[in-house]
Amino acid sequence: MSVLSLDTAAPVVGAAVQGGGSWQQRILRGADVALAEAMAELVQDQEISLVCVSVGPGAFTSLRVGVAAALGFAVARGIPVLPISSLHARALLVPKGPVLSILDGRKSKAYAQSFSDGAPVDLGLDLPPEQAIERAVEASGAGFLAVGEGAEVWREQIEAAGGSISSEPTQSPVVAMAEYAWKHRAQALSPQAVRLEYLRDADAKLPTPRA
Repeated sequence: MSVLSLDTAAPVVGAAVQGGGSWQQRILRGADVALAEAMAELVQDQEISLVCVSVGPGAFTSLRVGVAAALGFAVARGIPVLPISSLHARALLVPKGPVLSILDGRKSKAYAQSFSDGAPVDLGLDLPPEQAIERAVEASGAGFLAVGEGAEVWREQIEAAGGSISSEPTQSPVVAMAEYAWKHRAQALSPQAVRLEYLRDADAKLPTPRA
């Protein structure tokens, strides 16, 4: 019995099987095809009993790719799903100490949340990066460690505020996610109960009906 974990919240897309193989690749387009191929190879001869997937925040299109793949796999096999925040997933990479988990939300905005010893100390928000860094300092002091794609994007600002950057800030958190999911498998949901967690409205809007 094992866990399949998927993360598509950032350009580095990843998949892993607990205690088995893992895959990650920076993909800007065509993540659905690459992810499907990686999943097929990873789950060969594996008895998967749980799927863990990051459900946001992150890029709208890529998030839907990962969640759709996770739910499709879970429904086909009749197994539950453990959804996890994309920010929490990255904080799992640094289980000790104060952490700023930060993703590039584009349009000069960041998705960010502070953690301490793996537990959240504030809410995940969509805000300008300088405000995200200020919140991290307020929450944890100047000695925090930043992880996530945004840590690389705003490296200079983070270091100027007294923070530091993890050794591989943009790596996929899927291996840590699989281990976390197994420990928290009692919290898993039916696939039908899983929802995406957006912090921002989609750019595309439905047309306004004519009078």
